[in-house]
Amino acid sequence: MIRCTLGLTLAGTLALAACGDGGAKPTVSAQPEKPATQAATPPGPSTTVAASPQPFASAGEGVHEGTIRGVISDSMCGKDHGRMGDDGKDPAACTKKCVAAGAKYVLVDDDGAVYALSDQKKPEAFAGKPVVVEGHIDPKAKAIHVHSLKAL
Repeated sequence: MIRCTLGLTLAGTLALAACGDGGAKPTVSAQPEKPATQAATPPGPSTTVAASPQPFASAGEGVHEGTIRGVISDSMCGKDHGRMGDDGKDPAACTKKCVAAGAKYVLVDDDGAVYALSDQKKPEAFAGKPVVVEGHIDPKAKAIHVHSLKAL
C-alpha cells in the first residue's frame, strides 16, 4: 500500500477527492430504472441531496459528513511542538515555520488524533488556534475533505 508523508493511504485520499470541489455534498438517487420500452436519455446533473450524513459511494467504509473540533497544527509537529525548542513555545509561529519548510497543515482533534486537511489555504489564518472543521471525515485514513473551517 502506498503512503504519503501525512500517513494517508492512496485509497483514503481518492475517496475524499470524490467529494468534489466547493463543498458539494454527495448525491443519492432514488429513481427506479426505466423500463426497456422507454428511450434512454443521458443522465443530467443530480440535484437530489442525501437527507442525512451517509458515506458516499466511492468512499471507504466509515467516511461521513460531519464536524470535528481541534487545533490547526502542522504535519511535522502534530500535537507536540515541544520538540522544536524555543520555536515550539508559540504553536502558531511554529506551525507557520514548519509549513514554510514543507510540512502540511493538519487538524489535531480534541482527543489528540491528527487529520490531514484537503484545503491548505484556509488553515493558514488559523495556525495554532482552535477551530471547527466541517466536511467529509475519513476516520480510518485520518483525513478530512474540508467544506468549511471556522474559529472557535
